[in-house]
Amino acid sequence: MDRFAHLLGRGLSLDGFDAPENRAAVRAGLALAALAMLLRIVFWAVTNRYWEDSLITCLHSENFAAGLGLTHVRPGEPPLHGFTSPLSVLVPLVADMIRIGLGLEFIKLVSIPAAALTVVYAVALGIHPAVRLSTPLTLMVAGFLAVEHHQILFGMAGMETQIATLILVMSFYYTVAWKPLPLGISLGLCMLARPDFAFWTIIPGVCGLLHDRKRLFTVVIPVALALYLPWIAFTTLYYGSPVPHTILAKGLGYVKWYDAPGAMGAAGIVKQTWTVLGEQLLIMLGPTFCGHGGSFHAFFSFGKASPVGLVMGAFALAGAALCATRRRRVLWPVAGFAAVYTFYYVYLVPITFSWYKMPYLAALALLAAAGLDAALSRLAAPWRVRTQTAVAAAWVGLFAAVLPLTFLTERQIQRDIENPVRRAAGEYLRDRMQPDEAVGGEPLGYMGYYSRGNVYDWPGLDSRAVVDWSRKTPQARRSLENMLRELKPEYLFLRDAEVLYSFQMPTWLRINYHPVAAFLADPEKAQRIRWIETSMDVQYRIYKKNRPDDPKPYDQGLWPAAPPVNFRDVDKIFIMGAYYAQEDMPAQAVAHYRRVTELAPGRLDAWHDLAVVLLRAGQRDAARAAAAEIPRRGGRPDPVLVEALKD
Repeated sequence: MDRFAHLLGRGLSLDGFDAPENRAAVRAGLALAALAMLLRIVFWAVTNRYWEDSLITCLHSENFAAGLGLTHVRPGEPPLHGFTSPLSVLVPLVADMIRIGLGLEFIKLVSIPAAALTVVYAVALGIHPAVRLSTPLTLMVAGFLAVEHHQILFGMAGMETQIATLILVMSFYYTVAWKPLPLGISLGLCMLARPDFAFWTIIPGVCGLLHDRKRLFTVVIPVALALYLPWIAFTTLYYGSPVPHTILAKGLGYVKWYDAPGAMGAAGIVKQTWTVLGEQLLIMLGPTFCGHGGSFHAFFSFGKASPVGLVMGAFALAGAALCATRRRRVLWPVAGFAAVYTFYYVYLVPITFSWYKMPYLAALALLAAAGLDAALSRLAAPWRVRTQTAVAAAWVGLFAAVLPLTFLTERQIQRDIENPVRRAAGEYLRDRMQPDEAVGGEPLGYMGYYSRGNVYDWPGLDSRAVVDWSRKTPQARRSLENMLRELKPEYLFLRDAEVLYSFQMPTWLRINYHPVAAFLADPEKAQRIRWIETSMDVQYRIYKKNRPDDPKPYDQGLWPAAPPVNFRDVDKIFIMGAYYAQEDMPAQAVAHYRRVTELAPGRLDAWHDLAVVLLRAGQRDAARAAAAEIPRRGGRPDPVLVEALKD
């Protein structure tokens, strides 16, 4: 192992990697790197997971390999720059050029050694002579990057996330160690990993201006530009602009928090800060699960915050503050990155998706280690090391402890939701949708990949039609529902939750479309999936535009009526039952009241209102049965209802 460490340190230009005083840290770090690879292989074998967005980028790669162009849209249209990260397409393209379809698996394969190298660079940064974090705290950072669920998930579900995290941590190291050639390479790769890493590239530039202007301008910048400028030239010539279409779509389509009334007042700013920083960013410094793609499930938590995440966030803040002192000044680039991206995510990004955060969390983990190192520095040597070891083991151990649960849940999500619902829906339309037709809905990945059709997604990540519509439409009117109503695609692919609760069974939908297929997760299997209440994707239906020559009558039984299987908020279900009763939609009202009585049999008002709706619908026997539950459960029958139920 020592020989391997020597060769690795030499090959990657890692200072002190083979020094005797660092031997224990390096050996343990290499063991963690091996563990990182092993966990990702196990995850791949157990779950066979595909994240929605990975299918968007890999379809570009497959289309190029098939001779259709580096684009997501159908043949015959000009190519569209429908991906944000160049590497998310370039990496799978290597394999797709060998055999179309291999790219999705290849980017997972690349993510395995990328994870190991991420751990190696984190260890190298911690033991660097200018940094000198203690061995336990260095390994704490490495352990977090090795075992945290989402650090594993996104790369092993086909995203470029692991590669982006590696490149950023590599760039941290070469900035702190100031190695101009590899730094230039890493900065060029940063821009190819994520365009927003442009914010980060400014910080090493400032370092160079302060300490080494000559090599900044003769080595770092030229090397970075040599890697990145060819991509700029290609996209300008091929697409007409280097700016990804996805950035335009998100900027136009997503609601900005500061547009809400009162948002820019003191209370609004405080609310926004806590909502994003506390409930979306720092929460991931504690064990969490967001594999359903919706909200978080935080382990060992209260409310929407994670005590573990808040404590580690406080240490990260302390570590960042220490970067202003001589003791930790060398880490100021990492603190600068964390500060810039905290502001960026909290105030400038409309929706901070979970995979955005993995590189950012690596920076926070490094700063938290620096903060802990300072906080424990006054302890006597034996107790300091023991305490550091205990804290590091406890923090990393929390993430490791939940992996069996999270891995098995990801397996269930893929097997019982993604495959029978979203994938099956895409395959259904692949066999039915004509080349000149389109399907409209919010999600793009599974539908676009498996249907190979034209998708009007929201906010138009790969749709010129949707973005053109957004440009012409006032901000206040931009929404999925308005887009679908006005663009009128031949098919709609909508969640039951969208139709029942966001759109509320609108007239335009009922007049112009009819449901033709339902894709529903099996209720029994869905109920066995942990944290299913955070899923958005358990129930979808495909709707087709009404045509005069359609076979009549349409199947009215296909319209959504019952709440999605994972929707268990009794009060909200009751309110929606009352809404549908008022709107004279008895099927929807009955289904909602019945769900309330299933979840809360003691809700006498639900039994009463269910009986009323059934009576109005002419189902007198069912109404009597519902009304009979009221006295059986200790309630007093409504005399008016009792009289109405008499023969």
